[in-house]
Amino acid sequence: MSEQKDQYIVAYITDFGNRQTLNWAIFFAKLLDKGIILLHISDKKYTEISPDEAQIKLKELNNGISQIPTHTYAALNGKTKDVIHSLGELFSAVMVVGFANKKQKATSSPQNPKNIIKDFESSRIAYFIFGENCVLRDFNKVLLPLNMLRESKEKVLWASYFGRFASSDITIYYKHYRDEFHRRQLNYNLKFAEDMLGKFGVSFTKEKQNAQSTADIDVSAVSYAASGNYDLIICQTTKNKSFIDVFSTPSELKTLQQMDETPILFLNPRDDLFVLCE
Repeated sequence: MSEQKDQYIVAYITDFGNRQTLNWAIFFAKLLDKGIILLHISDKKYTEISPDEAQIKLKELNNGISQIPTHTYAALNGKTKDVIHSLGELFSAVMVVGFANKKQKATSSPQNPKNIIKDFESSRIAYFIFGENCVLRDFNKVLLPLNMLRESKEKVLWASYFGRFASSDITIYYKHYRDEFHRRQLNYNLKFAEDMLGKFGVSFTKEKQNAQSTADIDVSAVSYAASGNYDLIICQTTKNKSFIDVFSTPSELKTLQQMDETPILFLNPRDDLFVLCE
């Protein structure tokens, strides 16, 4: 490696024969001027490949990287959820790239959407998830769903990165509320988004969710993105789960299960969420 980066994009490798995870990680590393770490987790729940065996495979992948100067690899042993949680401090990581196969139903697969959500639910960094129909692309159009929750501000910050570094056109896709209190809270978020994006000179438009829709705004965004040929959706996961949420399908899982051609950047709302250094 010819130079040292202080922050990294982590390519979470679950299938050594699928180079798309690495290709996406390289794209983000070039876009955001970060290094890359290839990561395989030897979790007994998912694989019998030992860290030593994984090291050999990762080294081969790492040796083939020529597009960026700073790249390395690591094979770790342990529970996937614990490792994902530690990536911020462990590797100075700001994003992890992973693959989800919505057709995969096996509970023993790390690509099962249910396992993706469980393994990443305590991630302190953003995680970019793509599916088998998601092709590598420039982020010309980015969809930013907004609701009334104050944690939505994390999404706006990341949208501004894409607007500034990828020259993306941002569409603020906002929730339809009948309740006056919720509308007022939403308006605060809209004002914040407009001010934040405007401050950085980021181009944006606004679109309101169909008044007849009762879907969560992030779930609704999946079909909206498909109809509008968007390149990325930025989604917020559920912070405070209600009693009903425990026994129902969380919105973030629904988005993965419905994901087709548009990849998703997920953010877990946390007080100590890692963000890009300027």
